[in-house]
Amino acid sequence: ITVILQGATGSKFYVIGKVGRPGEFALLGPTSVLQALSIAGGTTTFADYNNIKIIRSGNGKSDAIDFKYGDIEEGEKLSQNIMLQGGDVVVVP
Repeated sequence: ITVILQGATGSKFYVIGKVGRPGEFALLGPTSVLQALSIAGGTTTFADYNNIKIIRSGNGKSDAIDFKYGDIEEGEKLSQNIMLQGGDVVVVP
C-alpha cells in the first residue's frame, strides 16, 4: 500500500487589516506574532501598529491580547510576542 499526502489540513491563523497580504495561513509550527506579521507581508504605511490585537477564542469566549509593535521595536515588553494558536486572528487596524 502506498499513501501519498496531497495536502495537510491543520491549524490555521488569520491576519486581517492593514497588512500586505491579509488572509488565512497554515500554522505549521511555532509561530509568533512578529512572524505572523512577516508572513502576511508586514504592516502597511497607515497601519496603527501600536494597537494590534490578537483575538483568541476558546471555552465559548473570546479574548483580545494587546500587541504594541513599537515596544518590540525598542526591545521592550518582548513577552507580548506570544506564540499563536490555531484559530487566532491578528487584527492590524
